[in-house]
Amino acid sequence: MDDPGDITDLLQRWRGGGGKDDELALFTRLYPLLRQLAAHRLRRSAPMTWQPTDLIGEAYARLFPGQRADFRNRQHFIAIAARVMRRVVADHFRERGADKRGGAQAPLSLDQLGAEADVADVERLADLVEVDRLLDELSTVDPRAAEIVELRYFAGLTVPEVGDVLDLSERTVKRSWQFARAWLHARLEPVAPAT
Repeated sequence: MDDPGDITDLLQRWRGGGGKDDELALFTRLYPLLRQLAAHRLRRSAPMTWQPTDLIGEAYARLFPGQRADFRNRQHFIAIAARVMRRVVADHFRERGADKRGGAQAPLSLDQLGAEADVADVERLADLVEVDRLLDELSTVDPRAAEIVELRYFAGLTVPEVGDVLDLSERTVKRSWQFARAWLHARLEPVAPAT
């Protein structure tokens, strides 16, 4: 696994105006992390023909759009990269149109989700575009809960890893995850017709 301190040092050096050598060293250190995030993200998406390198290329262009990004450290980079990859995939599905978004997936009732269920199960309730919209909405209600959903699902991090990235206790992460799950439940669960 990567050395968090090494990546943080490289990000800070690059942000401070480092040259091409620093940029190359940074990309070399970030590539395995980006590949891991991309592979996880693509495994969780409705069927796509993309490979991790395709998603990395799209995400990298958004993460480093020609100017120096303000990544404070490795943890901040992971959080932003997870968000960017979510948006890249959602944009891809948005462009393909509603008919082509994972239509073969069977819907899943939120009652089937346990307290520690992976948010991937939540995503199966609605297409990725809807989940993307709801996460944007959740971020206005509870930014930390939205970030936890992004890190658990889009970055594939465990509760302890999310706690490390956000500098939160596992208990706080679990509590926020439960809130996010309930919040998503209220918006994704189909409303039963009145009888």
